[in-house]
Amino acid sequence: MLRNVLMVAMITLAVTGMVWAGGGREQAPAGGVTLEVMHYLDLADNTSTTNFNEVVDAFRAANPGIRLNFDYLFDEAYHNKLQAVAVAGQLPDVLFLWPGKRTGDVTGAGLVQDLRPWIEPVRDQFAPAALTPQGPNGEIWELPEQITATHVMFTNERLLRELGLSFPRTFQELLAQGEVIRAAGYIPIAMDNGGGWQMQSCLLSALVERTAGRDWFDRAIIGEASFTDSQFVRALEVIKTLHDQDMFTPGINQAEYGQALTDFVNERAVYLIDGGWRTSNLASELTAEQQQYLGYNVFPALPNEQGTPGSTAIVPGTGFGMNANLSGEKADAAWAWIYHFAGPAGSRIKAQQGWLPAVVDAVGPDAPLLTRKLADFLGTTPGGYVIDAVMDAEGMGVLHPALQEMMFGRLTPQQVAQRYEQWVAANDTGRGN
Repeated sequence: MLRNVLMVAMITLAVTGMVWAGGGREQAPAGGVTLEVMHYLDLADNTSTTNFNEVVDAFRAANPGIRLNFDYLFDEAYHNKLQAVAVAGQLPDVLFLWPGKRTGDVTGAGLVQDLRPWIEPVRDQFAPAALTPQGPNGEIWELPEQITATHVMFTNERLLRELGLSFPRTFQELLAQGEVIRAAGYIPIAMDNGGGWQMQSCLLSALVERTAGRDWFDRAIIGEASFTDSQFVRALEVIKTLHDQDMFTPGINQAEYGQALTDFVNERAVYLIDGGWRTSNLASELTAEQQQYLGYNVFPALPNEQGTPGSTAIVPGTGFGMNANLSGEKADAAWAWIYHFAGPAGSRIKAQQGWLPAVVDAVGPDAPLLTRKLADFLGTTPGGYVIDAVMDAEGMGVLHPALQEMMFGRLTPQQVAQRYEQWVAANDTGRGN
C-alpha cells in the first residue's frame, strides 16, 4: 500500500511540478498573509464555479489582507494529488476534506489541525448534526458547509402524470414502470457511474441501510458481521436487477459525472439518482415551472427490509481544514477563510444558490424553492451510513470497479461481496489492521 502511495506521489509531483494552479497566484499585501488552498471543484461545471467565485469574492472584499491561491482539482485527480502531497510532506495551508474516511489517510495521520478551539465560540451557529466528531477523540478536522444526503431520487412529477404513473411504493412497482417509461422514449433512472463512486455513494449506501440497517453495519465495520452476509448481497442484487432490466442510463458505467443531470434537466429521464448537492445545479438549470414539479424522494421499499424504512444515506458535509503546521496569523487567516466558507457569511450566499448550509436558520421563507424542498426532505427523512465515510478509502478502489464489473455481467453480487470482504478483512483499520 505504501509503495503504491509513493508511486502516486512521484508521478503526481512529476506531472504537476507542485505548481498551485487554477486561480492564479496572488501576492499578499505588505503585512498580509498568502494562503495556498487545495479545493475540490469541477471547473467544467459552470454553475459550481460561478457560485464558488461569488463566495470567494465576498471573502476577498471583507479580508483584503488575506490572499488565496487556489489549486482546483476534481474527482480522483483531487484524491490522488492529496495523497501525493501528503506523502511528500507538502500539504497546502488549507485543503478540502471529507468528514469520514474518504480523506482519512490525511486526517488520521496528524497532518491537519483539530478545529475545535476555533469552533467552540461559534458552535451554536451550526446544526448539531454537522459538528459530530470526525476523529477518535472527538476531533473535527474540517468545518462542514452542509449536511449531505448522498441519495435523493429526484422525480419529474409532470412526466409521471403524463405517463399515467405515480411515484412507486415498492421496488417491484418501480420495475413495472420501466417498460412504460422506455416505450414513451424516456430513461427510467438517469445516473452516471463513470467515476465509480456514484453507485456506491448515491445508491448502494442507501440500499444497505434498507436491507441491513445501522446495527448490522456497526458490526460489519469491526468484523462481527461480514460483507458476504445476505443483507449486503441483497443490496447488490437490487443494483444488478436495475441494470439488467434497463432501468439506468444506457452506458451508465462509461457516463461521466454530469451526463445524467443533463438528461434529467432536458426531461429525457423520469428519475435522477444523485446526491442532495445537485440541488444547486438544478436550481440554476431548471426553469421556474420545472422546479415546481420536481419531487424529492427516496428509493421505494424493498422486500424484507431489515433497516429503516424510507431512509436515505446521510453524512455531515465536506469542508475546509488547515495544515497542522500553521500557527499565529497564518492559522488565524486560514480559519477566517474556513469560517467564511461554511459559516453565516458564505451560507447566506450559498442558500440563495440552492445549497442547504449547515448553519442554523440559514433557510428562510425567502430561500429558493429547491433549497426549501431539500430542507423539508432532510427534515423528514432518516439516514444511514455512507459506505466511503465509514470504511477505509483505499477499499473503494476494490468496491467501485467491482460494482461496474457486476453490471457488465463479469461478477455476481456474491462475488462482489466476497471480493470486498476479503479486502476489508485484510486491510481496513476498522478490523484492527
